[in-house]
Amino acid sequence: MKVGEDTLRLDSFLKETAMFRSRWGFHPCDYATYRKLKLLNQVYLRAVRLAHAWARWKRKDPHNRVSRRRIRNNKGQTVGYGPPMPLPEPKVCPVFSQKVFEKRYVDKKGTVTREGFMEETVIMINGWISVGYASARRPVAEPDKVQPLHHTAAEMEALYQEARTCLEQQDVE
Repeated sequence: MKVGEDTLRLDSFLKETAMFRSRWGFHPCDYATYRKLKLLNQVYLRAVRLAHAWARWKRKDPHNRVSRRRIRNNKGQTVGYGPPMPLPEPKVCPVFSQKVFEKRYVDKKGTVTREGFMEETVIMINGWISVGYASARRPVAEPDKVQPLHHTAAEMEALYQEARTCLEQQDVE
């Protein structure tokens, strides 16, 4: 008998998926877990927006990462601009994204280098949140068509607590 990957695959098919019945059909989780997934999805989408804002900021040259305050006259018309103030680096969500260094061979100007160079980028982690939220949100008509969630309730609870503290820190700042 061959033991290894084949038995693991067989176990995944035999694993019983938890499902919950509502008025509209069958769901992969209960309502409390759905609410946690909803908050996790909200924080995840905010983290994606913050990561894109950081990428836009990083793409600019340092002398272009500035803002200039408008100077207005009595009529409210713009008559000039104040001195340039450097824009701070946008924050990224530590729960769903992290900064890493990637090796690149082409710089911003299109110059190719053989040895390459390291450039800082932001990558997203835990991308399963949107898929899990979408499957929990839409009911299915038959119980055998329920798509199970990717993680256990304990793992989602830990991630939920991290997301709550991240949201509270953003609200304080």
